[in-house]
Amino acid sequence: MSVDIIGYVPHTRKTETSGLWWSDEFDRDYIEETAIAHEEAGFDQVLVGQGSWGPDALVIASHVLAVTKKLKVLVAHRPGFVQPTVAARQLLTLDKLTGGGRVGFHVITGAPGGELQRDGDTLPDDERYHRSGEYIDVLRKVWSADKPFDHEGRYYTIRQGFSTIPTGVTPLISFAGSSAGALAAGPGRADYYMIWGEPQAQTRETINELRSLGSQRGRDLTISVSLRAITADTEDAAWSKAQAIYRAAEEQIAASRPTDAAISQAVAKADSVGARKLDDIARSGDVHDERLWLGFTRLVGRGGSTATLVGTVDQVVGEYLKYYDLGAHAFYLRGWDIAADARAYGRDLIPSLRAAIAERKAQASSAA
Repeated sequence: MSVDIIGYVPHTRKTETSGLWWSDEFDRDYIEETAIAHEEAGFDQVLVGQGSWGPDALVIASHVLAVTKKLKVLVAHRPGFVQPTVAARQLLTLDKLTGGGRVGFHVITGAPGGELQRDGDTLPDDERYHRSGEYIDVLRKVWSADKPFDHEGRYYTIRQGFSTIPTGVTPLISFAGSSAGALAAGPGRADYYMIWGEPQAQTRETINELRSLGSQRGRDLTISVSLRAITADTEDAAWSKAQAIYRAAEEQIAASRPTDAAISQAVAKADSVGARKLDDIARSGDVHDERLWLGFTRLVGRGGSTATLVGTVDQVVGEYLKYYDLGAHAFYLRGWDIAADARAYGRDLIPSLRAAIAERKAQASSAA
């Protein structure tokens, strides 16, 4: 299998090292710049995030698709606020308007810092995952039904649900989560499963568990691992860049106003199973498997897309190949200066990684 490279399009230039990412800044020009940068760099897809205080992800995704030609978009989507039949038709409509096969949902269920309560959802964690599972079931019914259907479930009762929009290519569904509720809901329903970057031993265990669950339930899973990258001409220069990023983030945290700090704590609190696990690993050491850097993870303290591979391009590609051999056939790759880093990845890292994986596949075919 080839590799799928997934990037990220934000609505602001601000990141952990250059400003407070939860600010109310909205930069249309940067949305466009970042989308185009990812397409030109050779990314397959981009994730458009969603937050209870932020702009609407589906609307931003529509603009990303309008200013690009081939780039696919994964729209972060929280079940519970839009009826699944409505969401299914929204996604099909956007897909039809943008050429078909370019739109998918990344279903998110976890709620760091009480995020869902801000929009009025008070279901406990496991209940939300049960609801997400049923939500995906209804989405797929809408996308596959050739006549109106009824659905009687725990969270949704639907009479004569249907869509007259021709489906064509069924939209991709991505999922994430490490809790028991997530593992019960996602594998077997989702096409992709996104996991955070952990050391290889833990990643092997996670991938094996997810693929086994998906197989038992009759659906193959593509596993995506979130691994940022810092590269330079020499290994020492790459680690110097990593330390510069650390210092910039450290200064940003120190410069936060009291109000900002309170918001940061509310938003970024690592209260999910996956976040706590990654933070525990980060606190046990800044570097794992020689070049997996979790110092940044430890600093910002919320798990998430913070694990980073550091080294020369060849060294970092070699590490990605190890994760590929573990069964990760997609990588969520983002930097800190999002557009500029995407262009840099497109100049060296992405072509080298694709070439290495193509060579690995050719060798496997010859051996077979």
